[in-house]
Amino acid sequence: MNRFIKIILSVLMVAMLFTGCDSKKQPTLKGQLLTPTSEPSNAPGEPTKMPRSVTDDAGWSGYFGTFTHRDSSQYNNAILQIKALDEAMVLFEIDMMEGGESEEQSRTVIIAGIMYIDDSGTGIYESTREDGSTVYSISFSRSEDGQVLTVSHTGDVPMDPDGSYDYADFAIEADAELSIALLENLPTAATSLNSTSGTYTIQYPEESVLNYFYPVTATFDDTGAILTSYLVTDDLSAVWRLDTEDGVPVLIYGSAQDMLDQVVYLEPDEEDTSDTELSAEAMPLLPVMIDGGVMLTPGTMAKLMLDSPYSFPCTFDQLQSTDDAIAVPDENGVITAHSAGAVTITGNVVLEDGRRSFMIDLVVGTDGEVGEVQ
Repeated sequence: MNRFIKIILSVLMVAMLFTGCDSKKQPTLKGQLLTPTSEPSNAPGEPTKMPRSVTDDAGWSGYFGTFTHRDSSQYNNAILQIKALDEAMVLFEIDMMEGGESEEQSRTVIIAGIMYIDDSGTGIYESTREDGSTVYSISFSRSEDGQVLTVSHTGDVPMDPDGSYDYADFAIEADAELSIALLENLPTAATSLNSTSGTYTIQYPEESVLNYFYPVTATFDDTGAILTSYLVTDDLSAVWRLDTEDGVPVLIYGSAQDMLDQVVYLEPDEEDTSDTELSAEAMPLLPVMIDGGVMLTPGTMAKLMLDSPYSFPCTFDQLQSTDDAIAVPDENGVITAHSAGAVTITGNVVLEDGRRSFMIDLVVGTDGEVGEVQ
């Protein structure tokens, strides 16, 4: 969402905005639909990845999704997003609006933070003052099948969140409030977010990279110097630390698997005049490519790489060529071209705990020979 570009941490958990601000907008990438999805890519042999249902078990672990207030109307509504960090801690955001048709009559309040699960299985979130006293408390109770969350509060809450929220979607979408709440509750050793070094502000970008990555920075208030920088994925499945000595991102939260599973859909060629029904083609958000292209000359070498705006530390395994006499990859992802011809290179790209299969067609030959083998 574009509601926050700069968030002051002292008012992190409660954001009160007047409406008129649009929901989060992302730049359209030419030839791609707007939103990447975690549906399986077209890589041969890749297992189908299905979203986890909220009804899989009665516990909070792995629980995530978007819920809508049962009594929502056009001008009075609320959306609840949930993502369990573990069995005892659950990230949440309640985005509420109340008022009338005109902007002057409407206001929006966002409450985001971490609820802690008590012994009864109820989630409890407390907003506290600097002296430790409680301003308000919100409780979250889930139905046995996980399809309904009941919210209630005590204390002076900025807008009433109470009521039943019905499950609407397995996906959640990162925004400034959710991302910062997540960062603030990760171990300090991983984030380096420590106010004892000085007060700081977390800055959340207005636009994403590839409609999926959000570069987030924390800067000192007095000097403006960067304290830390991160990369937060749109689905909050991973947080990477970017301010490393070698420039290689380090995973500090979550999993790389969802990132590798993301796909985008290429729009069909509008100039195609054939009678064939056109459909969008799925491809990985971060495809494997050959540095230098898919045409090599005999005796040359080229390296496999992950096509990404960030230098993720990936490796490759189970690499094979359909014809080693034409081109063969080694265990480091380096392909050596031997003789003219066309081959297919297959294998897996591995990043942290994530793995995805891939396939690349490669042509070896001189300029004239390339024309003959294509």
